[in-house]
Amino acid sequence: MKKKKTSRMIAVCMAAVLLIGSVGCSSAEEGARASVPGGSEQASSLSTDGAQNEKPADQNDQIVIAGYRDPGRGTKDPYYTNVNLYVWEPLIGETDQGEPEPRLATSWDRNEDATVWTFHLREGVQFSDGVPFNADAVLKNFERYRNMGVVSSTFFAFDVDAVYPGLQSVEKEDDYTVRLTFENPIPTLPYTMINFGCGMFSPECYDPQTGEFKEYCVGTGPFVISEHVPDEYITLERNEKYYGDPAKAASIKIRIIPDHETRIAALRSGEIMGVYDNNAILPQSAKELGEAGGFVVSSALSANIQYLNVNNQNFPFNDVRMRRAMSMIIDRDTLLNDIYCGYGKTTVNVLSPMSVFYQDIQPEYNPEAAKALAAEVLQGQTPTVRLLTASTYKTDAELISYWLGELGLNVQIQVLDSAAVSAALKERDFDLSMGFKGMNNAEPETMLRGFLHTDGFMNNGFAMSGYHNEEVDALLDQLKDTYDEEERAALFNQLQKIGAEELPVIPLIAVTTLVVHSDQVTGYDAKFTGITLPEVAWVS
Repeated sequence: MKKKKTSRMIAVCMAAVLLIGSVGCSSAEEGARASVPGGSEQASSLSTDGAQNEKPADQNDQIVIAGYRDPGRGTKDPYYTNVNLYVWEPLIGETDQGEPEPRLATSWDRNEDATVWTFHLREGVQFSDGVPFNADAVLKNFERYRNMGVVSSTFFAFDVDAVYPGLQSVEKEDDYTVRLTFENPIPTLPYTMINFGCGMFSPECYDPQTGEFKEYCVGTGPFVISEHVPDEYITLERNEKYYGDPAKAASIKIRIIPDHETRIAALRSGEIMGVYDNNAILPQSAKELGEAGGFVVSSALSANIQYLNVNNQNFPFNDVRMRRAMSMIIDRDTLLNDIYCGYGKTTVNVLSPMSVFYQDIQPEYNPEAAKALAAEVLQGQTPTVRLLTASTYKTDAELISYWLGELGLNVQIQVLDSAAVSAALKERDFDLSMGFKGMNNAEPETMLRGFLHTDGFMNNGFAMSGYHNEEVDALLDQLKDTYDEEERAALFNQLQKIGAEELPVIPLIAVTTLVVHSDQVTGYDAKFTGITLPEVAWVS
């Protein structure tokens, strides 16, 4: 990365101050940062001394927290809740390092060519409604998968053919052993199954034909849903039938408070004990609360990346030189430190650093080269372009528009609600937009295909538009018939390199899960997704 000149940094910082006011991430004392140096995957936390509020006397008192969106999406959603509510469990979970780990399947093995996979199930488990978890329940869940086919979700859409391509049969070997047979080798099956690809639900809680839930989802996790008022709150109760260590809290209520300032006010007043979910708190607010005392900040690298989405069909973004110029003019270090308070990791790779196949390709910062490239493309023109953003990313957008202005672009920022931004993307009615995307699963092909293939879902109205590269399409199509793990990894590396060079979408920051909670509760640690909810409890 090219060394920045002091004068340049002063100019940028002055512009940032004018644009974003007193954000105040950078200070002489950064005690409340709780950053993740170099993108460390280990959660970090910090508490500051402050006045202690009176502690509740009854450990069974309900703990109330809040997020900006409803974590329970209703009966038509294939999962009903996000996995990080710990109501349902998958056959295969995910470690904090992005590796598959046993959950309801204690182990698995495959034949030599990876066409037959055998899963050994956890014994002594029952769903919270008392139905036994065993091979029969797994078979019924796979029947549900097939009946559902493709179902949209606010979490991750479910597509049985994408998770289990060429699945020929699901058979019971014994009460705790299930065998899956495929038409072609599937060497990375556990990576596609992780979490949302293999959620297990009581066969009594859904319609066997449609897969829709009759009321709430019923799983094997440490919590059960006791009440849900959509877009207001969802109440979780301890699952007394849970096979593992019981949840520490008897009851947790998650309120939905869409407005950021209202959430922070509720946290300050003690109306809620913590904020929950991605984007639940802005970094500068987390820093302020950490410094105020009485609160704890916790963060962990997530699977989410913030992108600058690009309409590759529109001038001047249909020229790769302009996209490279944009990437080189954006000072990601300043963005990370001044907007994100150091929480996260700069990146130029479309693939999340949470993937075990991630290549750490360093972003290049070179304003002089960027201006030269842009001049070649613009030829003296000063095109007006629209940058769409939800209010969450308004500050980011202002800083980025300043940098893009140095290339000769007249950037007009339009702040819309999230639904309006999504609608504009689907209609391809945009030039640029601020975006945020996580990994559907741990299989890199899903994200690489989505962003880079001509027919990829992110390339057709979800993030960007119009990117086409025949070499990339051929490499992605080659993955369908590449079954050797080392050969697949080599293809993943090629695709990541091309993505970083061609930049059909411009990755900016691999962000963290960032949460803040009152020091009246404990066990409230950030994970790569959600928090350690079963460990949350009142301080004794």
